Amino acid sequence: MDVILVRLLPCLSAAAALLVALPATADTVAFDWRGVGHGAIVRSGDGHDLYGTYAITGEGTLTTDSGLGLSLTTTLGAGDYQKSLDRPGRNDPLTANEIFLTVNSAWGRLRIGDEDGAAKRATDMLPLLAGGQMDGLWTDIAPTAPPIDHLGRDSDDATKILYETPRVMGLRLGISYAPKRDSLVENIAQQTPGALDRDLWEAGLNYQGDWQALSYELAAGYVTAESRNPLLGDTESLKLAGLLFYGGFSGGVVYVEDGDSGRLKGDEATSTTMMASYENGPYGAALWWQGVDLDMSRDYNAYGTGLSWRVLGETSLSLDAVRYEGGRRGWTGMLGVEARF
Repeated sequence: MDVILVRLLPCLSAAAALLVALPATADTVAFDWRGVGHGAIVRSGDGHDLYGTYAITGEGTLTTDSGLGLSLTTTLGAGDYQKSLDRPGRNDPLTANEIFLTVNSAWGRLRIGDEDGAAKRATDMLPLLAGGQMDGLWTDIAPTAPPIDHLGRDSDDATKILYETPRVMGLRLGISYAPKRDSLVENIAQQTPGALDRDLWEAGLNYQGDWQALSYELAAGYVTAESRNPLLGDTESLKLAGLLFYGGFSGGVVYVEDGDSGRLKGDEATSTTMMASYENGPYGAALWWQGVDLDMSRDYNAYGTGLSWRVLGETSLSLDAVRYEGGRRGWTGMLGVEARF
């Protein structure tokens, strides 16, 4: 706990300095907080496992008369899956998943601190039910995890600077830079072996639109970084994604071309993920598939299905099953409960 406080101190000091520097005419100060807890019983080929994970986010925002907003956001919890914007992991019993300063204006949003990069924020759009197995904990349980996740390689929650434009005619552009793959507090390398990148640049483009009864979202992301290990390839990852909504139905696809990003040179990988879901009131169902094509014909496939039932407020029960094939073959099942507040 002392180590966490020591590492948070520079960021908190910067926040205090910025708050002091704001005009005294600021007319609105607001504080918001939210949390999520997730517990599950998991069954795989190696037996049973129990896990619990949580995250609590607090955000203080100061808005001036001119409309300029400054906020400090901190998420404390058990870590981050590094694959979704609001899914807690179990990287550590207590850590700061994310902590960042945000400046909001008519010209866009500027963030400094531990936060997902521009490419991930643009392409992480597939709908998630309560279990979230498409990007969930099963990869930590199964004897064979995917060689790359459905969003490919990026900067995770490394300390960075991020800028996103306002959404204009449905379009939003983002760009981010992280000096190296390291965060203020969380040990992100624990979940991303071979995390030796430096000078990580990300760019993301996202478009949202409607056509008659259909709503859709399209996105592209690009990540580049230099490897500090001569045996591993430099990061160069391209991501393309699309999502379509019609009533309670949705369908989406994400394609990633990672090359040999963060892998042994020449060991290239591409990934395609498809997902379909349906939600009707408190009930939801989803089907998904992820296929990874590795160099030298080493392929990986995972198929998943999930059911969810919102039993009370924001508390949901989930039942998920995943079949994976690649290296080893097997099944993973999860019975979980998730509470948001």
